[in-house]
Amino acid sequence: MYAKIIYTVNSLVGLPVSDTLSMGMLDRYKKKGGFAQLLQLLETSPLTKREQFLGLIAGESPVWEDALRKRILTIEKVYSWDGQFLVEIFSRVPPLTLANALHGNPAEQIEQLLATLPPISKRKITDLMAESNPTPAEKSTCISKILSEVRGFIAQGILKLDKIDPELIVPENIEEILSTTAFQSAPVELDFHTDDAKSSIGASAGGDKDMSAAYQQEVDFFKRKVNQLTSEVNALKHENTVLKDRLAQIKRIA
Repeated sequence: MYAKIIYTVNSLVGLPVSDTLSMGMLDRYKKKGGFAQLLQLLETSPLTKREQFLGLIAGESPVWEDALRKRILTIEKVYSWDGQFLVEIFSRVPPLTLANALHGNPAEQIEQLLATLPPISKRKITDLMAESNPTPAEKSTCISKILSEVRGFIAQGILKLDKIDPELIVPENIEEILSTTAFQSAPVELDFHTDDAKSSIGASAGGDKDMSAAYQQEVDFFKRKVNQLTSEVNALKHENTVLKDRLAQIKRIA
């Protein structure tokens, strides 16, 4: 789990807090720009390895895993775009790279994709495809190059994701958004194992309906307190990351 904070009943009412935080691989990507770095890592990884990464991420934060999976750029997504966007890509990608990436694909799909190009450019690609015989590894490398080029076109403004696929857009402050969402959706756990807590719960649970209602109100209060404290922990962690980055910058300058 991305973060797990356990509070005892006594700690929530003012006594020392007992908390456990489980940190994982996502910590290094929570700073500004980290989401894009992680997205690039996933996009350039083989499918099997990518799914392994996503599985690890899901174990820490399903919110991050869902956001990444939605925004991962795949060649299948690119091929599904409208012809006006494909021609912008294909006309800028090296012909041999495109030919190797398309090699072995269904003839109908190749015809449909290359129909976006002028006849001369289309003929050049088909001739290269007939002459070349890339290995699976070479084809995979060429696909990765195309995806890298597409990311570059997006960064340069040549391709506009709001017109192509708004779901692929990465908000500037997405790390902060996801961290907040992750904490808000994280399950709350209360540790009722202390002697004082057990006696308090026993007294409440053993009463009549009025006592049960009071007990439920008490539990609701503790849950709200946990959420409040969780938010404070999140804010402190973010501040700590910012300070670390500034310190690193100072060290580099010195």
